[in-house]
Amino acid sequence: MKKNIKKLALKLLNDPEPSERRQAAEELSYFDERAIYPLIKALRDENTAVQEAATYALIAIGNSEDERFLVNPGELLTYMVIPLLREEEAYLRNTALLILTEIGNKSPHLMYQLLKDKDPDVRKFALDLIAEIKTGFDGAKVIPLLQDSNGNVRAAAARAIGELGYKEGIPALIERLNDEEWIAFYVLQALASLNAEESVDAIGELLLNTDSLLVKAETIETLGKIGTDKVVSPLLKYFSIATRDEKKEIIKALIRIGIIPPGLDIKDELLGILKEGEWEEKTLAFKGVQLTNLIDAVPIVVEEAGALDPSCFDYDEKIGLLQNTLLGIDSEDTLIELLEKDKLKYRAKAFVINTLGKMRSKKAVPVLIKLLEDVKRDVRIASAKALGEIADEKSVKPLIIRSTEDPDANVRKAAIEAIGMIRAKEAFSILLGLLEKEIYPDIIEAAVSALICIDQESFLSNIKSYKTETKKALANITYSMEIIDMLLKCEDPEVVKSAIYALGRIGTDKAISKLLEYISSDNKEFKKAAISSLGEASFCSDALFECLKDEDPWIRYYAVKAIYKGCDSEILIEKLSPLLNDPFPPVVIAVIDALGEIGGSKVYELLYPLKEHSKGEIREKIEEVLNKI
Repeated sequence: MKKNIKKLALKLLNDPEPSERRQAAEELSYFDERAIYPLIKALRDENTAVQEAATYALIAIGNSEDERFLVNPGELLTYMVIPLLREEEAYLRNTALLILTEIGNKSPHLMYQLLKDKDPDVRKFALDLIAEIKTGFDGAKVIPLLQDSNGNVRAAAARAIGELGYKEGIPALIERLNDEEWIAFYVLQALASLNAEESVDAIGELLLNTDSLLVKAETIETLGKIGTDKVVSPLLKYFSIATRDEKKEIIKALIRIGIIPPGLDIKDELLGILKEGEWEEKTLAFKGVQLTNLIDAVPIVVEEAGALDPSCFDYDEKIGLLQNTLLGIDSEDTLIELLEKDKLKYRAKAFVINTLGKMRSKKAVPVLIKLLEDVKRDVRIASAKALGEIADEKSVKPLIIRSTEDPDANVRKAAIEAIGMIRAKEAFSILLGLLEKEIYPDIIEAAVSALICIDQESFLSNIKSYKTETKKALANITYSMEIIDMLLKCEDPEVVKSAIYALGRIGTDKAISKLLEYISSDNKEFKKAAISSLGEASFCSDALFECLKDEDPWIRYYAVKAIYKGCDSEILIEKLSPLLNDPFPPVVIAVIDALGEIGGSKVYELLYPLKEHSKGEIREKIEEVLNKI
């Protein structure tokens, strides 16, 4: 070391400036075992920053495996820190616990010695450390302390056995079930963490005989966590004499296990949880609803779904759980009845409609057809989608009417998609006619997709006669090279461009080969489309690099964007950095953006000299990217 350890130690212990003492503590973490003593003394420093620096320096030394040490630093440090556990000042005891938690696995034998200490606080500290550290410790050394004269020590021993996962300690834990209330609490937690099935009978006896409400609650929870068939019997034995709250906990335990015995009526308790419980409790109750096929819960589940806020981050997860609950029971008739009563708010109504669609409920078709005329557009959309999933022929005519006459474009689109799912041949000519007058691109795409589902051969046989928007829609949805080849032969350049873009989405060898042909095209629009498509296909090629030299600045711009998507960072830097001097600002800005995404010192060195670029927009972009790097 360049610095003298003695000078650093003196600085740590005597310098009047806290910042200097803190720095000395940090530097001592790189020294050998000679640094331990002054660092331990520095734990008493009046400045908290110095105390903290000394603490973490000691931990660094204790965990070091560097060859600079003549002894095991972890063992030496453990030996020197243990006396702090006896200090009057709580801060020093807690600091010792923190250090030993981090390094105590280096010398288990020293920790075992503390288990025999005459001070019960020290014995407890040792057990708490063993429970926290876990690695390297033998549970057999802890077992005798379950018989300790001090209750805190017995409780800590039970916790340590559980944390160590020491199953051989289960018999000894069972013997302590009749200890003081709060100790039994820790014993039960340990048995739960060990999944101690052999303790079930003893826990069941404790549940029946204890007067402690705390212990009763913990025994029920422990049996639920053990979670095997064997726990059902003791839970049921107690159920008839349990309080209302205890019955609720027993039911939750049985649900976790996945067993509700025949004849056990838990309807009221489940409905109570669904109405009043927190979401976590309700989640468990939903499982209980499925286990018991509780039809009475259907309105409550629907109301819960209607009350959810779609803007919440966990909306999809919650709505999916609610729907799966209804799909897992015989809810069909009740859901239909709720729709027929027409008292649901629109979100709840849309949820029920969607659920019946997932159910493919033929029974629901009449009411869903009626709801196609609901005043709420979201309800009409949900009804159309559900009818598409159910795919009943009776819904075709009403869907055709919605697809052509509904004033809302989103409803028309949903109806068209449903017709495609049903593959209704009688709708073919109507959808063809709709293509001629429809103006919205997404609805044209929906109609084209539906027509292909109904009769692809007939639809493609007249491809030349379709308007430009229809052909472009076909290009946007297809993954068929055969169809793309047909569209590439069209005379309309807009259709050809759409087909070229589709090649990048398809991304097969044949599609890439076609794109490379169009990169050499004299038609600049086709060339730009081909460049963009190669980028979408993440294809890096010499043909793209050649485009960086094109006289058309927009060709160069599109090439930069495509190369960024398809090439690795080293190639990007090599090929794009010359264009930082391009005369066309959009090209330079695109290059800066691409390089900025790579980041690193090499990019920084490339961009820094351009901070004073003559173009204001380029200067701003460079400053933005440099700050980000």
